[in-house]
Amino acid sequence: MKTGIEKILDVSDDLLSHCYCIVDQTRPGEAVALYHTLRDDIERRGYDLFVFNGAAFPLGFIKGKILSVPHFAPINQYGIQAKIESLYVDRRYQHAGIGGMLLAEYEKYCREKDVSAIVLYSAPTPQAKKFYEKFGYKQVNKNLLMLKQLSR
Repeated sequence: MKTGIEKILDVSDDLLSHCYCIVDQTRPGEAVALYHTLRDDIERRGYDLFVFNGAAFPLGFIKGKILSVPHFAPINQYGIQAKIESLYVDRRYQHAGIGGMLLAEYEKYCREKDVSAIVLYSAPTPQAKKFYEKFGYKQVNKNLLMLKQLSR
């Protein structure tokens, strides 16, 4: 599958509605919060959004942020950190490698910015935990906070 990953700086209404649909069908109930914060997060709060484009609409996206001050005190030893706030793939395209490509692109971007560790912003679902473990993320506490130390 050819990667069509694009870093988004301005969130259009069309993209916003597509991202809303992806989240709504993947994890119902989370889409409402996303709809009201995505534009603000990307355009004003400095988050990074990478979107995997399909023929006419996004098939998935990852949203994260490089932290100027690490939020997770117990793992400050890792230096500059980034967080993954959300990673969603359209349910119809899950298990096609899109999530892994988005994650790889985000990790590459973080390495270019001298990030030494990526932390999951919230505890993953059991299915997501297996996904992240497959890509080298490790659980760092009993609350399922996960981290990956990036190599240079």
